[in-house]
Amino acid sequence: MEDRTAEKLEKEIRDLKDEVRKLKKLDSFVQDKYEDLLKKEEAYLGEINESIERELTVIILGTVKKTINKEMVALKMLRRHLRNQVRHQVVKDIKNSIDHLIPDIKKMIKEEVRKVSLDIMNQLKRQTGKQLEKEVVEQIKESTSALIEQKEESERRAIMDQLTGAFNRRYFETRLEEELNLAKRFRNSMCLIMFDIDFFKKVNDTYGHQAGDAVLQEVVVAAKSCLSSADFLCRYGGEEFAVILSETKISEAIDIAERIRKAVEEHTFYSGETLINITISLGIAEYPEHAILKEAIIAKADGALYTAKRSGRNNTKIAIK
Repeated sequence: MEDRTAEKLEKEIRDLKDEVRKLKKLDSFVQDKYEDLLKKEEAYLGEINESIERELTVIILGTVKKTINKEMVALKMLRRHLRNQVRHQVVKDIKNSIDHLIPDIKKMIKEEVRKVSLDIMNQLKRQTGKQLEKEVVEQIKESTSALIEQKEESERRAIMDQLTGAFNRRYFETRLEEELNLAKRFRNSMCLIMFDIDFFKKVNDTYGHQAGDAVLQEVVVAAKSCLSSADFLCRYGGEEFAVILSETKISEAIDIAERIRKAVEEHTFYSGETLINITISLGIAEYPEHAILKEAIIAKADGALYTAKRSGRNNTKIAIK
């Protein structure tokens, strides 16, 4: 009996110990969970605090920015107002203050006020003057540029034949005189080519003056393709043209003239869909071989041109000495 009681008691003690161990494990688990929850709570509260701080920072910065913008606007308005009022207001305020000061120093203060006022006025003048000077300079630059462009365009129109784009008769006369003077000074040769379009009147009579104008324009294009930038192609009058060749001997001028003649002969001219055959006749005179005066060298080249026409056209002739 006593043995059974002891066994039962021992069993209850063992059970009790098991329960205690389970409770300790449970307590440890609960403690761990509790600590884990505390950490999560702290992390969550930290995130909430950071979020709140960010929101507060944004709100504060926004408020500060708005305040600064308002203050900047107010300062700009104040500065503008001061610019308009400072000359009279400063003098007025200082004068009112001086009236309450000791008479013995009133004269000295007025002098200081005058200096301060002059400094302020000079600063305003410098600021305004610099801006005004900059604006005036820009306007002058724009106006000057426009005037230069207009002048260049006017000069170009004054020396260019408006229909063909070649130099005009007036420029031809001036340029030839200058080239002859240069040739005389440096003892160089120079040549003059005169050419005109064969049977040009027939072109006008058959196809109309618009077709004739187109032929004149295209002849100039073909001739320019054979010349350098140092050569001068001029419209002498009607369908007659002149080419001034500086520092050029007669042999070189013949080659250039033949290139022009072939370029025109091979060029395709149309009136609508009708093909027009165009040729030119050319005459060449050389300085000083054939003449030394402007009128004389023109006459020599022109005479050679008409010799070419009498010789069947579409050819080049050299002036007779």
